[in-house]
Amino acid sequence: MSAAEIEARAAAAGGDAPRDSRGGPRRGGDQGGDRPRRERRGDRAPSSAFTDVIPPSKRVAVPNLRADLEDDLEEDFQAALEGIEVDSILATAATAKAAATLDPGSRVSGTVVSVSPDTAFVDLGGRRQGALKLIGLEGGNPEIGQVLELSVGGFNEEDGLYNVAPANRAIDIEDWSQLEAGMIVAAKVTAANKGGVECDVAGLRGFMPASLVSNWRVENLEELVGQTVEALVTEIVPAARRLVLSRRAVLERQAADARTKMLETLEIGDLLDGIVRSVRDFGAFVDVGNGVDGLVHVSQMSWDRVKTPTDVLEVGQKVRVAVKNVDRQTGKIGLSIRDTVESPWKNAAEKYHIGAAVRGTVSRIAQFGAFVRLEPGVEGLVHVSELAHRHVQSVSSVVREGEAVECKVLSCDPDEQRISLSIKALATPPAPPAGKGGPAAEPEEPEVEEAARPPAKKSNVPLKGGIRRQGDGAKFGLQW
Repeated sequence: MSAAEIEARAAAAGGDAPRDSRGGPRRGGDQGGDRPRRERRGDRAPSSAFTDVIPPSKRVAVPNLRADLEDDLEEDFQAALEGIEVDSILATAATAKAAATLDPGSRVSGTVVSVSPDTAFVDLGGRRQGALKLIGLEGGNPEIGQVLELSVGGFNEEDGLYNVAPANRAIDIEDWSQLEAGMIVAAKVTAANKGGVECDVAGLRGFMPASLVSNWRVENLEELVGQTVEALVTEIVPAARRLVLSRRAVLERQAADARTKMLETLEIGDLLDGIVRSVRDFGAFVDVGNGVDGLVHVSQMSWDRVKTPTDVLEVGQKVRVAVKNVDRQTGKIGLSIRDTVESPWKNAAEKYHIGAAVRGTVSRIAQFGAFVRLEPGVEGLVHVSELAHRHVQSVSSVVREGEAVECKVLSCDPDEQRISLSIKALATPPAPPAGKGGPAAEPEEPEVEEAARPPAKKSNVPLKGGIRRQGDGAKFGLQW
């Protein structure tokens, strides 16, 4: 049916309708007498001019959303939902609806879905995908299905992908529009001054304060000029061309990740190489890699006695340490330097057996005795009762610190690291004085008889006090 025939039939359907001056049907005609127009509209049912044109066999009723489905449609619908819980459908819909945009610098887990020669496409969840550049990627290209820890960069609206990089690594940018606070970028240090260093980020000029350059104090910032470092964007004002960076924040994040991985795999007894970062009165902190540091207590620095840690270690010194203890809850690591060498107490039982005569140097003096250093890390105690055959009131009256002495081993306990020594056991006892029958007896003091005391004389003077005696006030005319 042509358009002319349709128009003709439509005109025939409305042939009795009033016409306006242009020959068309009058919209406001008086078809219902003098009733208002709204009332006349309400009386007649809405109809289309093309209703009579469409054959009844081809007419389709408008579906009613409240009506039940037909039997065949209902069967298909139930078959499609078979085995699927309604709660899971609602949860999936809620997840898809809640999939908001990811903040730059945030850390997410992604699954590799495809790999091209230079880019890996990663599913970030919630109908979001990211593009990971493979150029310069450490550890080789990822495999399909591999789960990666990633840092989120900017969102590319043209292809609908997020620019991602390995966790806590720099993301490539091209201009100011791709920079946002929280992103990690590659910055090349171009100059240094007293306040910090100037950096170049993809042709954009930035500044990094000296306090944000490293976890440790950097004495000479000129050493960083020419190096490319990874830094976090802390502040950005494109209109003012202001860009502030922080390398310290990146190092702290990397150290936290490295610490978490190391705490999971670290075992007591492992040997590690480290660098002394600081020395305190109670010990030294040693960096064992990736910013992870542990404490070497002063008692664990050497088998020999250490007075102050600075006598053994200095900042920047490379040392080999053994893991003493690991607290995975607090993240504290205890290290030991002396456990990396053989303990001198291992063969002490054979070397210092009971009755052996040994030589050593007095290392310390206490009220109860003197400590004698037999070799580095091995000391024995000479009790005050084993210093001399006579009674000793003061230890320093017999021996002095630094004095070389010869002792006899009384007992040795390698497990407790204790050796008991005696000096008087090797000393010649004093000879008894000449006399009959062995040792001389102590002279007895002569007994002195007490002189007889004379009898006490009786006094005729009346005693003062009492109830029958007059007081002295009567002499002056006073009555009591």
